[in-house]
Amino acid sequence: MKKILLTATLLLAAFGASAQLHVDLRAGAAVASFGDRHLKLGLRTGIGVEYLFGDRFGIRTGLFYTNKGASTTSDVIDYSHAIRLSYLDIPVEAVGSFRLAGRTRLEVHAGPYAACRVRSVLPEGTQYDAKRCELGIGAGIDFVIGRFVVGPEVQYGLTRLAKTGSDHATTYALTLGYRF
Repeated sequence: MKKILLTATLLLAAFGASAQLHVDLRAGAAVASFGDRHLKLGLRTGIGVEYLFGDRFGIRTGLFYTNKGASTTSDVIDYSHAIRLSYLDIPVEAVGSFRLAGRTRLEVHAGPYAACRVRSVLPEGTQYDAKRCELGIGAGIDFVIGRFVVGPEVQYGLTRLAKTGSDHATTYALTLGYRF
């Protein structure tokens, strides 16, 4: 165990010496739906880590807390009829980075993610049996202005959300972040 921790520390120190490693904290809103249900408003927050191999290409990962679910009413704020599912997700995405001007960049990212449900809240009388784990694909664009990041993104769950039925989760998010 000590060898693993020492190796991880040395790797982080080596990456930290490079200006190509970026860590950012993000928070924002997410709207999600699955099947033929309506969108439900939620939260997306977490920490992202990105490493660029050169100036244009890299890899991005992180740990994010995302509210997913859906509602049977068209009111996105009405939680009395909403299936609320909360997930911890880890994306592993390829990044293409393009300098727009000075300290402004456009970063396009896409790749798979794995998510694990940590909480679920169901309306009274609802019998919905959601699976605990979800695999999917995500894509997005980050606008980096100095140390601030604005990032719209979308996630599509490739695994069926429930043990019966054909519901796939779709989540749209807009996050704001600060890059260290």
